[in-house]
Amino acid sequence: MLQALKVGLLIERSNRKNIVALLAVIVIVFGCMFFIKAQSVGDQLNEKRGDYYSSRAVLSKFQVQDASRDGDGSELFKNLTQQKSAVALQIASLTVENYPMYYEASYRIAELRQQAFDMEEYEKVEDLLPSKFQNSLNYLYFKTMYESGKNTISDLSHYIPFLLYFFSLVGVGWYIFMSFYTSSILLDDFEHSSIIKGYPVRFDQYMISKCIIAFLYVVAFIVLIFISASPLLFNGLGDSSAKVAVYLGEPALISSVYYIVLCIVYMIVSSIFVMLLSIILNVLLKNMYLTLFVHFILFFLPIIFPSIISMFPYNPFHFMNFNEILNGMPLDLVRPVDVTMNFGLLIMSICILIMLFVIKTFFSTGKIKRA
Repeated sequence: MLQALKVGLLIERSNRKNIVALLAVIVIVFGCMFFIKAQSVGDQLNEKRGDYYSSRAVLSKFQVQDASRDGDGSELFKNLTQQKSAVALQIASLTVENYPMYYEASYRIAELRQQAFDMEEYEKVEDLLPSKFQNSLNYLYFKTMYESGKNTISDLSHYIPFLLYFFSLVGVGWYIFMSFYTSSILLDDFEHSSIIKGYPVRFDQYMISKCIIAFLYVVAFIVLIFISASPLLFNGLGDSSAKVAVYLGEPALISSVYYIVLCIVYMIVSSIFVMLLSIILNVLLKNMYLTLFVHFILFFLPIIFPSIISMFPYNPFHFMNFNEILNGMPLDLVRPVDVTMNFGLLIMSICILIMLFVIKTFFSTGKIKRA
């Protein structure tokens, strides 16, 4: 095993695939920084202006009615009118940087939306407003911010807020990135048969050594994210205790640092899952492109057909986009599924053990055949 690791590290050190992957991480992080700057992502004033136009669009679903307390307008129309007024107050408070007032207005909106769910004709506007579950997250967050008297808002030009934003998106592409990176995890070394021909290696030991080496690069990718974002430290560290609303079996608030740690844990576990699956597919299919094809089919099917999540909630590929699990997305399906991050980690861990058993049992029948 040690000999396999030593030679494997020697080969992988100069492998252009690893160099390209490391550069890709740097480019993605810097690209995200420029995207935030160019598109004004995180500019809550612009976002609330968009919400104001949305609230006007919602009211256009109704005929003009008297929205005063004693007017003839429906309860829902009056509620939506109050939401529109609260959004205008959000815009005004952000303009003058009165953040306690902003949190108060945001809490009021979440409260009004919570009341609107049970009103008649709500189905006319439900597609234009946050879902009941998403509003419950907003309600918890803004209620806590308002009651604690918080007087600042997040700035994505600071280090920790940027990392929080980055890790809140990374689940979308991490599985794809790892699929590309590991799609030829075994196939590459057969091009270097002269290097590894000189010593006998059991097939299972060879594959475990490949996983260890690939895992070290995964750790390097994650560390590189933090290093690449370090220029933002010149703008400020940011608030590491800033709260994030997530679903952990129930709506909850966790710190930004804890959210980032959860994402890293998921990235590491899912990386091991992808490596082992790539090894099995490499052995069975003996083709990088077929391996990628299977990866993509398994990953994109639940995205294209969300009903699959409801039908097969134990499918590990449902959990690869872990940000959606933390956001409670499965609860918003037509047939809601109550799955959590801990549940996903358990499912993936079981699958990893099964794949290790398959590799140990069926792929260790002799030495590696070299060209």
